[in-house]
Amino acid sequence: MSGFGGPEVLDLTEVAVPDVGPHEVLVEVEAVGVNRIDLATMRREGLAHGVQLGHVPGIDPAGTVVEVGDSVIDRRVGERVVVRPVIACGTCVWCTDGHDDSCDSLAYVGVHRPGGFAEFVAVPSDNAHPIPEALTFAEAAAFSHSFPVTLQMLRERAQVGEGDTVLVTGAAGAVGVAAVQMAKHLGARVIAAAGSSVRAERCLGFGADLAIDYGSRPRFAEEVRDFAPTGISACIETTGAPHLWEQVVSTMGKRGQIVVCGAHVGGQVALDLFWLFRTRVSITGSAASTRAAFVNALATFSEQGMIAPVHCVVPLAEFHRAFDLLGNRDRVGKVVLGMVRTSA
Repeated sequence: MSGFGGPEVLDLTEVAVPDVGPHEVLVEVEAVGVNRIDLATMRREGLAHGVQLGHVPGIDPAGTVVEVGDSVIDRRVGERVVVRPVIACGTCVWCTDGHDDSCDSLAYVGVHRPGGFAEFVAVPSDNAHPIPEALTFAEAAAFSHSFPVTLQMLRERAQVGEGDTVLVTGAAGAVGVAAVQMAKHLGARVIAAAGSSVRAERCLGFGADLAIDYGSRPRFAEEVRDFAPTGISACIETTGAPHLWEQVVSTMGKRGQIVVCGAHVGGQVALDLFWLFRTRVSITGSAASTRAAFVNALATFSEQGMIAPVHCVVPLAEFHRAFDLLGNRDRVGKVVLGMVRTSA
């Protein structure tokens, strides 16, 4: 990063190969997702307020281990791995209680230390997880941030189970696609709300029972109520869009759960407290995932044959185009940067 702002502050430059600490591994990056958290990092917003010039973003790289630290015994050179972005201290009260996603010293690869928009990245060995054989590097990068976060929201925050009805907003995005598949795995009926007819149609292919194009039908609460007359059990709200929030609250059933994990479309919504206490609805925020959720999600993803859709793989040298694609209304799944290497 040569400055602070939008993707224009990124440029290609030579940097040293990262040093590897005793508990770290060096990964030769093959693919890394392009995420909205990267945009926040460039602007020094939220978690990234302390980012310095020269920083390398990229939270979810996947690649091959090429070096291991002196104290590493659980990873080996040549192993294909995907990086869990969240680094926890392991000793605070949150970590010892199994809630390491809320660690007092929480740090992210690509935000608080150099990330995967590079040929090599050094990460703690605990954050490097073996990639299932059937998965490509690009698919592994698409999995890394989205599926563990989603499984944790559905299972722990919303406690979704057999017979529940789940509404997913932004359902064609990386987190949304993961939520549709994970909710179906947990036995729920799923309503996928996406921003275009193309995106809504694709959600049916991921298992949604009903797909809604809120780009053409912005007031869709009545359609949801026709499908679920007593209201929905849970909503995974990924956007933070005020106009979607109005529809969400109109569709909730009594004692329903709204889990919020995104705010990139506005982030400020109206909340009627009379509605809140009458319906007994719970509203929960969720970010990141625990190590246990990551391991569980990776196993579930592989065993159930789930799909981490990759919209396209863009060469690292064309990173500006990759960020442009984040705003594509017909995009389904993750935009991924891929390393293009030439033989010597």
